[in-house]
Amino acid sequence: MFLKNQKLKLNTFSSIVFTLALLFCPFFSQADSSNAAQQLQQQLDQINQQVSNLQGQINSQEKQTASLQNEITLYNNQIEQTQLQIQATQTQISGVNLQITEVNSQIADRTNQIEQEKQVIAQLIVSMSEADNNSGIQLELGSGSFSDFLDQLEYNNKVQQQISDLITQVEALKVKLQNDEKILQTNLNQLNQYNQQLNATQQILSSEKNSKQLLLTQTKGKESQYKKLLASSQGQQNDLEQEIYNLDKQAGSSVNNKMPVIHGILSWPVQGVITQGYGNTGFTALGYTFHNGIDIAGPAGAPISAAADGVVLNTGTGSTAYGNWVTIKHTISAAGGHQIITLYGHMISYIVSVGQTVKKGELIGFEGNTGDTTRLLYGPEHGYHLHFTVFDAVGYKVTPGAYPNKYGPYQIPNGYTYDPNNFL
Repeated sequence: MFLKNQKLKLNTFSSIVFTLALLFCPFFSQADSSNAAQQLQQQLDQINQQVSNLQGQINSQEKQTASLQNEITLYNNQIEQTQLQIQATQTQISGVNLQITEVNSQIADRTNQIEQEKQVIAQLIVSMSEADNNSGIQLELGSGSFSDFLDQLEYNNKVQQQISDLITQVEALKVKLQNDEKILQTNLNQLNQYNQQLNATQQILSSEKNSKQLLLTQTKGKESQYKKLLASSQGQQNDLEQEIYNLDKQAGSSVNNKMPVIHGILSWPVQGVITQGYGNTGFTALGYTFHNGIDIAGPAGAPISAAADGVVLNTGTGSTAYGNWVTIKHTISAAGGHQIITLYGHMISYIVSVGQTVKKGELIGFEGNTGDTTRLLYGPEHGYHLHFTVFDAVGYKVTPGAYPNKYGPYQIPNGYTYDPNNFL
């Protein structure tokens, strides 16, 4: 009778474990979720292709002779592109929200599985303990046999193995749960970035519409008025670019140990195309021939990331020069600890603060056209782009602008500059 009871208990708990295992098998279908993700990706690919096509039109339009009609066409293309950028970001937000929903569901399922397996383990332990006690009592009363004792040992071994297997499953579930939680945090961080980008792009769209209307108001739709406005803008840039050139030249005299060329130590801070290189770029009509960085043009609101590990050294805002800008100081181990400083200019906004440690590729802000690019009209050296400069840390400083009465308060980071292409 005792053996029959033990076998009955063993069969009962084996059934419990088997049923629980079936419950944990991924029989549910993820087809709906997968289809939704594929549709969102297809939609995003289509939007990005339209954005890319418009960027090509904008780059081509900027190379044409400046005229009021070209300027209006540029504004219209830029507004359309920015609207598409907003759609793209909203689509990305939908995709991340879908991922967050899936991961939250997985976390809930795994947490429930862990609790249920813990309950089964507890039941098996109680059953084994009761069986041990019953066996001992029966042997003491002389009602048991050595054969029953061996059956009890076999039963205990099987239950212990089941408990061990369940504990292994629980540990595996805990590892998966931890991974799910890491994925969830990554998705939440990405969602926060997309929301910040969406806010920045919406701000840009409003600015573009206002700028277009302001241009029409200032010129009264007349080409002659536009030419006067263009001449005034070029005069303003002459002053500012000459100021930047002189400051950099003065700082360069203090640098003796130059940074060696090491390709690959910096990553591209933004996706786009170079519209103006470093050095003597040939923009003599603008009053200067030397460009202290590279201009990378991309869609308005594009995310900008740190080119290398470092510490945020300065930030600045203003309606002229570099507009909204950030500088980051880097120690380059591959160059024996040589220190350089990267400048990110003309951003619509930045999300870092002075003293903050940043990692290579970490988001620091969003592409805009603040500073000279908003004061001046469109052209090959204007429009939405990131101005990216690499300074030597020796001799680097930030100098108050020389024309605050004309353009409002502004600051100019300056120093000995390198061609960024030597390090990308």
